[in-house]
Amino acid sequence: MSGLNTVVLSACAAALIGSLASSFITEGGTKKIFTLVMGAFMVCAMIVPTVNAVKNIHPSIEAYPSYSDLTATADEAYQEKLIAQTRFNLEQTLTALLNQNGIEPQSVSVILSAAEERSIMIASVSIYIDESDFGLSDFISDLTVQHFGITPSVITE
Repeated sequence: MSGLNTVVLSACAAALIGSLASSFITEGGTKKIFTLVMGAFMVCAMIVPTVNAVKNIHPSIEAYPSYSDLTATADEAYQEKLIAQTRFNLEQTLTALLNQNGIEPQSVSVILSAAEERSIMIASVSIYIDESDFGLSDFISDLTVQHFGITPSVITE
């Protein structure tokens, strides 16, 4: 943007100088020569900053990521979002399952991981319960193994 400002300011300054100088020169051959010189000056005053502005433009195409990088990034973002939503759904399902069996956990935490391409596995399940429900730890473990296929960590708080 500064290159454009330079071009405009140079053209305006050249026009102002030319108009002021032409008012002091009388009619005749001198005025014609002066007009020719001022015209050349105006052209140079517009061309030089324009050329300098164009020289300063350096497109950095290398700085932009390639299509394969963007695709990989989009795939990773989709995978992370999918894992987060699956984790949320599993936590809600396990909480509802425990509530149906008369157990109200303080919180349920499911940790997932991407196993292979397009597959997710449950890495661990943690169920936080009150100390008053400590006697139900075995029942909670059995219920979780039966429905989720993994032995949870039952933690009393």
